[in-house]
Amino acid sequence: MKKVLKKIGRHAWELFKACIPAALMYFCAGTVLWMLTMKGDSATDYTWDNTKLIWTIVCIVVAGAYNGLIGFAQGGTAYEMLVSGNMKRMSAADFEGGYKISSHKEAKEYRPWKGFVSGAYIALFTIAAGIVFGVNGARIDGVFGGDTWGTGLGVTVIVFLLLSGWSVLPFFYLHGSGFTVSYYVSIVFALLPIIISGVFYIIGAYAKRNKTIRAQEMADRAAAAQEAKPKKINYGGLPGTKPKKRK
Repeated sequence: MKKVLKKIGRHAWELFKACIPAALMYFCAGTVLWMLTMKGDSATDYTWDNTKLIWTIVCIVVAGAYNGLIGFAQGGTAYEMLVSGNMKRMSAADFEGGYKISSHKEAKEYRPWKGFVSGAYIALFTIAAGIVFGVNGARIDGVFGGDTWGTGLGVTVIVFLLLSGWSVLPFFYLHGSGFTVSYYVSIVFALLPIIISGVFYIIGAYAKRNKTIRAQEMADRAAAAQEAKPKKINYGGLPGTKPKKRK
């Protein structure tokens, strides 16, 4: 049991490290969106307009694109690690110990589900933001009527705007414009990093696999073409050792 838990822990830690670059991009998207949308708003006037909609879409698209790029690269690296692991396991069946591949880590090998789990780490912040805003929705919306949040709630709102502002800010502004859409609906945005991370992780692995296969096929064709060429005989360069060319 201890061995199984240790193995699960290694996988969980590697997946957590893998999600950090994309998670930081989502944090930056939320922070930038917060600064851009709240610029010029008064203390009680938070209304939704087309400019804020455009900035919301831009920030989400940029964060999602970077998330996909990271997932694609990680999928390719994980496939290479899987190939190393297969070589190590196959060689172990042929001779004791097998190949010693120092760079190989089983926890980093490709598995189709790993991309989705990595994205789920990022989604936790979106889910938490939706729950916090949903639970405190009435107090948060009180700012539109001139109420103050207080230190505790104010700090909480700011923290979660930094962590996942890209998912909850649009709902905050919709409430400011008179649209009563539950903050809990923002939790649906948690699917975005999960789907993007998982899909592009798989695409990246298959792209690396296909690239490796094409490279191997080209190498095989080049070797076959080389073998098909007539071999030149080395006569030593001595007089009378080369056949006379026919005119």
